[in-house]
Amino acid sequence: MEKQAKVSIIVPVYNAEDYIKKCISSICTQSVSELQIILVDDGSTDNSLEICRQLQKNDNRIEVFHQENQGASAARNKGMQLANAEWVMFVDSDDWLEKDGLQQLYELAQKYQVDFVRYRAFRTEWPGMERNVPCRVETVREMQGGIYDRKRILQEIYPRLLATRQLTLGPVVGAWGALYRTDFLKKNQIFFFEEIKFSEDILFSAKVILCTQKFYYKEEAGIYHYWYNPDSISKSFREGRWESCKKIIEHAEIEFKNRKEYCFKQQLNWLTWFVILVGLKERGKMTDRSERKVYCRKLLNDPVVRRCPLKIQELDVPEKQKILLYMIKKNWWWIFSLI
Repeated sequence: MEKQAKVSIIVPVYNAEDYIKKCISSICTQSVSELQIILVDDGSTDNSLEICRQLQKNDNRIEVFHQENQGASAARNKGMQLANAEWVMFVDSDDWLEKDGLQQLYELAQKYQVDFVRYRAFRTEWPGMERNVPCRVETVREMQGGIYDRKRILQEIYPRLLATRQLTLGPVVGAWGALYRTDFLKKNQIFFFEEIKFSEDILFSAKVILCTQKFYYKEEAGIYHYWYNPDSISKSFREGRWESCKKIIEHAEIEFKNRKEYCFKQQLNWLTWFVILVGLKERGKMTDRSERKVYCRKLLNDPVVRRCPLKIQELDVPEKQKILLYMIKKNWWWIFSLI
């Protein structure tokens, strides 16, 4: 009789022919062997799908699904629909796991009976860093290890769940950074908004925190190698990035504006400014000056930007950033097209 899988691992795949074998090999050789490995090819135009199907022939735990290109959100949602193990984990196709990574997470999940176990990963082969450096974020975003019950979540996570007064994101973002109880995600209808093509983790992870009763954070680095991929979508300009950013704001308003247990109004404003700055930063990836000019004018004239209140006194950001915010609010788009 075939053993029931303990963990469903979901890997969205798009044009990953150069690194998908390393990723899947690290999953197949885990010390936890009872796995459902779900590879969702999101309309790859290279040999990724063929490689996935070949890997499937070598390991009957692998399931391969193909869809027209819809983005990582849709691929992950498809994976969640198919997941049938007690636990689920997301792995990006250019990253990989430590051999005993899943074992560590599974044992913590069983020991503490939590909705999910979050962990600190390694940054691997990032420019200017040693090969395997623990992932660190801004001090204001850091978390201490251990159990987080509702009381601790409300006190320590909610005040910075969406964004901070330093205009950073909150402490819990990357969807790949945790092992989740499958029925917890399904019962609370936690999924990815498919029209959000970039930074789709932000709202997924925030909803996870809203719904959880208890989670565990493993502060010591390990488990997962977050590889620096120079060709990833976060490091090159993509058409539609700003439109996707606006969808983050739109859905955040719907999900968080009228919460009874906490007022997120201020954080929604900070998140909007964070997203505006991210969208504006995209101009640096444009080589054509005239295209950059059109992009800056369109973004700064967008109603989302124009109606967003700027409350400098609430922010804790450097003077240089305050000046940038002021110039955005004054709609000095031509300056941004030059710098």
